[in-house]
Amino acid sequence: MSEGLLARKLGMTSYFTDDGSHVPVTILQTGPCTVLYKRTMEKDKYSAIALGFETVRKDSSGAPRLNKPDAARFKKLGVEPAKHIREFRLKPEAAAKYEVGQQLKLDTYFKKGMLVDVAGMSKGRGFEGVMKRHHMKGAARDSSTAHEHHRHIGAVGQRKTPGKVWKNKRLPGHLGHDNVTQQNIEVVEIDLENNFVLVAGSVPGHKRDLVTIHPAVKGQPKRGSATTASTKSAKSAKPAAAPAAKKK
Repeated sequence: MSEGLLARKLGMTSYFTDDGSHVPVTILQTGPCTVLYKRTMEKDKYSAIALGFETVRKDSSGAPRLNKPDAARFKKLGVEPAKHIREFRLKPEAAAKYEVGQQLKLDTYFKKGMLVDVAGMSKGRGFEGVMKRHHMKGAARDSSTAHEHHRHIGAVGQRKTPGKVWKNKRLPGHLGHDNVTQQNIEVVEIDLENNFVLVAGSVPGHKRDLVTIHPAVKGQPKRGSATTASTKSAKSAKPAAAPAAKKK
């Protein structure tokens, strides 16, 4: 995993570029994230930094609403209690530049026009049939059979040989609620005042879900991007050819 931040998915909206093009975007509220602790190769056998996102609610006396073990843990670290904690595995030389208690803001990693990867938990759909889960066509609609027949899976068994149903057969079952990473999403706009980052298209999860955002691992510019399409089209446009001179 590369360097990144924790973010909260707020929803989708419309964004209009300078040339008037409409781009559907997702609003992510990210940062500031606090470095809570570090993992080292010498002590933990792997290298990582732990980031904390969002503060813990406090009671009427002003104390954070934590149990005693968690309160003692944050007191030992000497940092403000965080509601969400996520580790980002890094190379030792990359993790060495971070210090415990350091604040990582939106502009630490991201800027307008770059590509990012957003990872989150997809929406859970429960137990679904083969038509929705595997996009099967279903039975013919011109027959006079019952409605349920059209959406059934059909025969899945074999004959005497092999006498079984093969593994990985596409069957009804649980759909969604998986870890999904949306790759190479363009950052359309950044609002440093409100810690908002607008990314083109959709990202996994419901509204208010927690996601992680980090620079794209593939990192190649996407053709026809939302903010650079007009610039590229202007550069590629060829000047009109001069009219040919008439022969006398």
